Amino acid sequence: MVGIPMFCDKPENMGRMKSKGGAVMMDIKSMKAKDLRDALNAVVNGKSYKENAMRLSSIHHDRPMTPLEEAVFWIEFTLRNKGAKHLRVQAHQLTWYQYHSLDVLVFLLTVVLLLIVLLVKTCTFCLRRCCGRTGKKKTE
Repeated sequence: MVGIPMFCDKPENMGRMKSKGGAVMMDIKSMKAKDLRDALNAVVNGKSYKENAMRLSSIHHDRPMTPLEEAVFWIEFTLRNKGAKHLRVQAHQLTWYQYHSLDVLVFLLTVVLLLIVLLVKTCTFCLRRCCGRTGKKKTE
């Protein structure tokens, strides 16, 4: 595999594949056409990359049961446990405003507004103390 990671977790994924001997990682910023051609030739013609890919594939496909057997197991498990309610997602029990995180949003907005009010009051107090009105005396 020749990989050119560009975003998010792709550099980490390619780093893992490179460390397992199944990939060559290219840097898009410093890559030249010759570098890409050399990497492709190394992967296509190199025995080690094919052997490592076959080894990783066999590890990935080594399963205790076939997908059909696994599906049958989970269907039977669900039937034995009367719907397997203990495995259901708890999001179904949330209210609509909790499900959409509106309670968290209201809390965060309240905290931000309180901080803004506190900042405005503090600035107002400091300005009045420093640059505020001085006591004017009436003259008669």
